Amino acid sequence: MQDQSPRLALPFILPSQAQKHVTHNEALSRLDMAVQLAVEGIGAATPPALPEEGQIWALGSAPTGGWAGQAGMLAGFMNEAWQFMAPGEGWLALDKSDGRLFRRAGGDWVAIAPPVLDNLDGVGINASHDAVNRLAVSSPATLFNHEGGGHQLKINKAAAGETASLLFQTGFGGRAEMGTSGNDDFAIKVSVDGGTWSTALRLDAASGLATGAAVQAAAADATPGRLLRTGAFGWGQDGGQASPALADLDDPAQPSGSFAVGAATLGARPAGATEGGCLVLRQGAGALAQVFFGAEGTVLAFRLWTGGAWGGWQALHGGHNVSRVSGAQGEAVRTPDGTQICQHVLVLDAPDVAQGAIFAGASETVWTYPAAFAPGTRPTLTASATTAEGVWITARAGNASSGALRAMAAQAQGSAPEVMVTAVGRWA
Repeated sequence: MQDQSPRLALPFILPSQAQKHVTHNEALSRLDMAVQLAVEGIGAATPPALPEEGQIWALGSAPTGGWAGQAGMLAGFMNEAWQFMAPGEGWLALDKSDGRLFRRAGGDWVAIAPPVLDNLDGVGINASHDAVNRLAVSSPATLFNHEGGGHQLKINKAAAGETASLLFQTGFGGRAEMGTSGNDDFAIKVSVDGGTWSTALRLDAASGLATGAAVQAAAADATPGRLLRTGAFGWGQDGGQASPALADLDDPAQPSGSFAVGAATLGARPAGATEGGCLVLRQGAGALAQVFFGAEGTVLAFRLWTGGAWGGWQALHGGHNVSRVSGAQGEAVRTPDGTQICQHVLVLDAPDVAQGAIFAGASETVWTYPAAFAPGTRPTLTASATTAEGVWITARAGNASSGALRAMAAQAQGSAPEVMVTAVGRWA
């Protein structure tokens, strides 16, 4: 019969042995050293001056003092004395000084390295990974934190024709995706069922410009929910673009926006206007407003659609839309309501020719208006002398282009009178 155990060399109590407690206590002491082995240091050489009961050291190859001759042994301070025990191959020991774990191999203590985590087949955190989803995480949230600065999440693809994207799912069915797919343009796609997809927004990789279902398809696209493009309805356009042409000014279904009014545009225009621009503003299904800008710069008017019909065009008055013409024949002022006022200073023939009991100038003085009045109309022509007494002026309106005036007096006048003449009428 063996007198000790094969692995820990614990002494057995033999038949008829005296002082059995000594053998039993020795075995317990050896168990106390070997079980849950935690040492004060690995490769120790010099015993401590004041060891504490139960402390254990893993000795190195050349221990000294009370440890001399015990190379490679475990030295435990038990019952106020050193006890030595040979560690077995494959034993594990925790170094309490630095928290490292060692394994006994080939007669030496070898530090156990942490597991190598490179090139794993996959990782599942509260989930199971598979051949496609090699990292699987099942949790309420996932945090990617910074390490003292910023943080980037990188999704790399092999070539432009591949996919690098984020896919959002409902019940494992795709509903939205953002990234680069099939090219390097950045796109946002959406789906109602995971089968039919629509590209809502695409940003061109070269230009950065936007296209997609969420962007206007054309300048006059008024689909609700679409993003307004530069140049649409004339907003933000430059010289290379044009406002969409309005087909019919009188159409109450026209969308809000800025439109061009050309020769082909149907509908009623403000008085005196032909071509120009029209700003359309919608206040509701049955409320619509138009502001018209004449291309000639002389017309600025608005009208409203209420009660199922258009109101009349109303001119917007003010110095900003009053035109003036000055020249050798005087000055003409035109207002948006169609009124034209012409004024000039003339010198008439002296009223020294007898005409019965009164005297008149030798002939009428013709005044060509500085701006013609509306065709087929005659203005109201008046005049008053400014340099002579006892003189009155007869005025003949003539036509839309000119009128005639003559000085009259009760007594012959030898000097030619200066007069202020005024013509008032319609220019449109």
